[in-house]
Amino acid sequence: MFPVMVFGMSDLEGGHGNPPPSPRHATSHARQRWLLFGICAALFIMSMFYRVSGAIIAPELSHDLSLGSRELGLVGGVFFYAFALVQIPLGLSLDRMGAKRTMIALNLTGVLGALLFSQASGLYAALVGRALLGIGMASNLMGSLKLFTNWFDLRRFATLSGTLLSLGTVGTLAATSPLALMVASLGWRNTFAALAALHFVIILALAVLIRERPLPNSEVTLRQPATGSRERSPASVKALTTLFRSPTYWAISWSIFLRYGSFASIQALWAGPFLMSSLGLHPVPAGNVLLMISVGFIVGAPVGGWVSDRLLKSRKKAIIPAMTGSALAILIWSRWPEGSPVLLLGVLLFINGFFNSFNAISYAHIRELMPAHMAGTAMTGINVFTMTGAGVFIHGLGRAIEHLESAAGPAGDSYRTAFLIASVAVALSALIYVFTRDTHPSRIRAGAE
Repeated sequence: MFPVMVFGMSDLEGGHGNPPPSPRHATSHARQRWLLFGICAALFIMSMFYRVSGAIIAPELSHDLSLGSRELGLVGGVFFYAFALVQIPLGLSLDRMGAKRTMIALNLTGVLGALLFSQASGLYAALVGRALLGIGMASNLMGSLKLFTNWFDLRRFATLSGTLLSLGTVGTLAATSPLALMVASLGWRNTFAALAALHFVIILALAVLIRERPLPNSEVTLRQPATGSRERSPASVKALTTLFRSPTYWAISWSIFLRYGSFASIQALWAGPFLMSSLGLHPVPAGNVLLMISVGFIVGAPVGGWVSDRLLKSRKKAIIPAMTGSALAILIWSRWPEGSPVLLLGVLLFINGFFNSFNAISYAHIRELMPAHMAGTAMTGINVFTMTGAGVFIHGLGRAIEHLESAAGPAGDSYRTAFLIASVAVALSALIYVFTRDTHPSRIRAGAE
């Protein structure tokens, strides 16, 4: 699940008294805009790839670094812990230092993390590498959206942000079968070293080819609406107080903590070891099965938006059935018998990805409940719970699996119990959502609660 940040109009400079740009300048700025979009998309794809790459390389990590399930879960979860901790200072840095500088600094941290991870000889080095990766990837969505507000006509912002989120799934797809093939050819260490090199080239392109904002008198500047006053900072104490006093904010946040945490624990780590260690699949076939969860997410995202906006015209009525369906899919997965058709496993993962894509509706839900000037604060506040939930569940389920294995139970039963816990957590998230205050998309007034 990924939020669409809404930034203040203060970032857009008016230009009503300026002469129109020449055709040559207009063409140049159009190229700059799409070059910027391409570089931002590449960075976001890298972020999504790093996020879920642990599922395929888990057996190699366990063997090479002598990690048990608890340590493996900690290595997987620390990425999300670090990512979540950076969210609040990230918003301040984007406003004060600018998106370009912030993204360069954090992504260089991510490159360092990938290199350290590729050379890790034990648990602590792997933790440091994954933590630096989590910090480094924290800016690639929000920073990109910040740059878009500077460079693109606001009337295209929703389309651009939605396209960027959809392209991010390329990273999750690449972390399945393609990653398995790379690891089989190069080994996991050389694979991550090569990815760090690719990542550095993208950062270099951002540094050299992209400006923070277009030059004065450009067509981009001219088309931005004029603003009479500077908007209140979305990171203000008053905005946070308003947010924290909303019972619906807490209900949405804890619900997404449970359901995205469960989803991420399966997609980003524990489905891989279950398929390979318990069901005996080789890495590439396991990657093919894992691919289905990303395919389901891609298909479900536009369907969820249509169901919420057009069919049900409700955020709450769309989220609750979707989470119920996800809980049932994980429940069936947790009871999966050995020797059953692998194709059906892929179908279950597709269903889980499909319904979990509805999580994005929660960001629209809280945005509509809060005043317009603090939409960014509201969605970032939820995102802290989203990423923390992923870390807690990946780490916590690892501890549960290790505890069950130490009790002399079969490895497959340990994973099935962990998935059963995830299923109950998603069902509980649906129950919590019952207590939210619903919104009707067609009746939302900008700036009104």
